[in-house]
Parts: sequence; structure tokens; C-alpha cells
Amino acid sequence: MMFDALISPRQEHDIKYVVGSLKKFDSVTQKFYQLSCGCLERSPPSSPNSCSLFTPILPLAHPIHRQTYSQWKYSMFVNTIFSRKRGRNLYLLPIGPFPETIINTEVARLRLWNFLKDFAAAFFQGPHVHILPEVPLEDIKCTKRVHKNTQQVQVLVGDIFPYLQKMCPPDGYSVIGVSWTDLYPSEDLNFVLGEASFVHHSAVISFGRFEPQLYKDGRKVRECGIETEDEKASMLVKLIKSLCHETCHLMGLSHCVFFQCLMNESSSMEQALQQPLFLCPVCLRKLQKICKFEIRERYGMLREMLLKCCESVECQYFVDSMKWLDQCLSFLDNVAERTS
Repeated sequence: MMFDALISPRQEHDIKYVVGSLKKFDSVTQKFYQLSCGCLERSPPSSPNSCSLFTPILPLAHPIHRQTYSQWKYSMFVNTIFSRKRGRNLYLLPIGPFPETIINTEVARLRLWNFLKDFAAAFFQGPHVHILPEVPLEDIKCTKRVHKNTQQVQVLVGDIFPYLQKMCPPDGYSVIGVSWTDLYPSEDLNFVLGEASFVHHSAVISFGRFEPQLYKDGRKVRECGIETEDEKASMLVKLIKSLCHETCHLMGLSHCVFFQCLMNESSSMEQALQQPLFLCPVCLRKLQKICKFEIRERYGMLREMLLKCCESVECQYFVDSMKWLDQCLSFLDNVAERTS
């Protein structure tokens, strides 16, 4: 969409359908959310002047699979009727044990947990993020099995949610468990990178499987926790994405079918890797409502965190993400200049 392009009645209808009314926002924020109308086009934009920040998923999914802003807002309203009022703090809970190399991992001179806390604080700008003391997996009553190919212990993810719910402090909105032990969602499925329970206001992610060269053809090729810098970068990317994806679920966001987006559904590691680190306008509209951040300020904070990543590891994904943020910030600045 061009900066100065007028919004047609049809586009105005489409925008209101996916992101709700924008009347209360300033002109820059309105222009940004107007980019959401691209997801309802029948074909990709052909104009070279069209904004390419967000790539729509075409053809558009059936309405039953969509979650517009209005639908999200209604579901959150209904949830508040039947549940207690929650705090605004997010809590990260390390579920040990962890390999020594993970314990000693640093990103931009920050221990891994502190880096994750700071990244989550930038992504969900608004809620405070805290780290709870590490708990051993043995303290959690949960079903376990040994994976037939990897011969590694796995934990049934649904059994962890009640424990995490009990660990949530009174001022907490939710608790996100972070485990090295592999997870599985049901007996007929191999593994899951992470899962969230909106009912329990808790989520859990596992990153032991994130090491890309730990197994080959289902067979273990080296010990856990021994990684090169490239593998450290890959692990960090997946850990950040899983943390933000599952936490968004806790804030009521369903899988996105409108744009290529962090909230797209994935059924494999490869598919998860292809997803962007950022939210599309439809999903960001929901997150902004609950976290109450200013869009440009949030993107600026995320850029600072990605800069720390680029200074710590060599990773093209982080470099490309930085370039996207620069384009997004440039778009916002250009709109601000044109509307001032």
C-alpha cells in the first residue's frame, strides 16, 4: 500500500473486519494497521509502490479458521467473566536439570535466563517479566516415556500445566516453563516444541531438541550441551520464537492465517524455522490492546535486543530480522513525516 494512497470503501471495510475500529489511534498508527487489508486481497499486490512489510497467506483460509481482532476481543471478554482477575506480570520458570554449557551460556554478557527475560520484556512491552527459582523436573508429577528413536526421556506436556498454574504468584498473569527435557503432546505424536494452556494460564517450551546436530536419522551423534557457535545461534532463534509464540497463546491469540507471522501454525522444526520473528498487523493489534505499548517504541526495543544477538552470534536470521525492523521503522518515520 502506498503511503499517500486513499483507502477505498472496500478496503476500509476489510480493515475494520480484521483489526477493528482505528478511530482512537493517531494517524501513524492508523496507517500501520491499514496494511492489514492486504490479507483479504484475492491476489498478491502488483504495484511496485505497495508496502511489502507483511506477506499475506493466499488463498485466505475459511472464516472458521480465522481470528479477527473483534473475535479475539470478545473471547477475552467472555474469559474475564468466568475467571479471577489476573496480574500483569509474566514469570519464566526454568525446569532443570540443564547441561553445564547451557547454564554458562551468555548472550551479550547476559546469562541465558536474563537475556530471555529482557527479550520477552521488549516483545511484550508493558508487563514486567521475572525469573522464578529453578525447579527440578522430579518435583513435577508427570507422565514420562522413552522415545523409541532418540532413546531420550520425554514428558507429557499436559501434565505440567497444573503445576505451573500453582507456581504463578498472585501478581502474575502467567508462568512459562522452560525445560531441557523433550516434550510430547500425546502417545501418537513424536514431540512438541512448546504448548500453552489458556485454561491454566501457563505454557511450557523445551529446547533440548533445538540442537540441530544432536540426532541424525533418529540416532544420537553427540552428547547434549556440546554445541558450536552456529548451533548456539540456531538454538537461540528457536528458543526466542517458541517463548514468544506460546506466550502470545496465553494472551488469547490463536494461530494466524492472515499473513506470514510468528503466530502461524507449524507441524515440524523446518516449518517453524521459516516463520518470521514478528507479528502481523492483525496479531499485533491484539497484543497492543492487552499490553498497551506504543508500536514504534516497541520495535526500537526489539531492535536493541536483536543487535545484542548479532553481536553475540553469527546468524543470518537475526541479520534479516534486523533489516525488516529497519524497514518497518523507516515506514513509520516516513508516515509520521508525511502526516506532520
